Amino acid sequence: MVNLNILGLDIGGANTKAALIQCNKLKIQKSYSYIEYFPFWEQNLDQIPNLLKRIIEKLLNKNQLSLKDLDYISVTITAELSDAFQTKREGIEIIVNSLNKVFNKDKMFFINTNCEFIKFQKVKNDYLSIAAANWVSTSLFLGKFIPKCILIDAGSTTIDIIPILGSKPITIGKTDIERLINHELIYTGGLRATIPSITHFVRYKGEKVRISFEKFALISDIHRLLNNISEKEYINDTADNRGKSIDHCYARLARIICMDIETIAKDDLFKIANYIYEKQLEIIQSEISQLMESLYFRLPEFKDDLIFIITGLAADFLIKKVLTRLGFNNIEYYETVTNISDKISSSALAVAGALYHKLQNDMVNGN
Repeated sequence: MVNLNILGLDIGGANTKAALIQCNKLKIQKSYSYIEYFPFWEQNLDQIPNLLKRIIEKLLNKNQLSLKDLDYISVTITAELSDAFQTKREGIEIIVNSLNKVFNKDKMFFINTNCEFIKFQKVKNDYLSIAAANWVSTSLFLGKFIPKCILIDAGSTTIDIIPILGSKPITIGKTDIERLINHELIYTGGLRATIPSITHFVRYKGEKVRISFEKFALISDIHRLLNNISEKEYINDTADNRGKSIDHCYARLARIICMDIETIAKDDLFKIANYIYEKQLEIIQSEISQLMESLYFRLPEFKDDLIFIITGLAADFLIKKVLTRLGFNNIEYYETVTNISDKISSSALAVAGALYHKLQNDMVNGN
């Protein structure tokens, strides 16, 4: 394994992340990343190959590479849950067939929930094992650097909480529903959560007010107002398809209590934004607390020398803040530990890196 170019793809329902790692002499020398907002539920699914071609343009062509220079394509998929598809099987099949239109199927490997990479030919007969398995690759890659820790990946839509022991994930759940039940998956995130998914009430003029259940605003508006994200980091669509400026965010937030920017003061809206943020932190704190209680009972060794590794767009303002409140201070960043280029595309970099380490092991073991 002298020189390798590995493309990593994390194909999500809202965001597709891609990464290119270049390896030389058994080490990752360079890495590049790209993310595109591609909401499957709004797109013509025939456009998936064009999405993949844009990735080639952004990552390969700009680095003076072509498709033939790729040695491997490492893939994880979470978009199958999108309601663009009737079933997860349909979603996996459409996405995999789209991949086959662009890439050489003999170079493609898919991560599954059993910590294995399977080839293209096996995917359609084992589609559920590769569904929503991105958390496996992020934990496997991290496990090469830290064998015992808790990884928390806070993205735009969801939060993954993954205990790692012996360099491998030791979650109770493997599927989304199992992980939701066991507090290993939290369906809230830094951008796309709706306000009613976080709280049914806000405080206004000292009164507790039940909010509208319309999709008037998103949590991205809250985090923009509170300066947790920049306008550039607000990569999702807005609820009203208007702009992402502070004034636009205030206007959307006003509607959740049936008001508008002319009838409510910005100071009051700022207080409402802080209230909603606090409620989101409470949800996350409760879920992490319940997971930790279960983990200590199941694996007491996690009580000693515990370290949390955090990543994702919302790592600082959702996860680090909650962990500090819970009294956990041994916190490091995934991108620092693994020496990858950015936190936003960590899952794509990880699925490429995890395959790289598998190839390394195969070479050492003569497989």
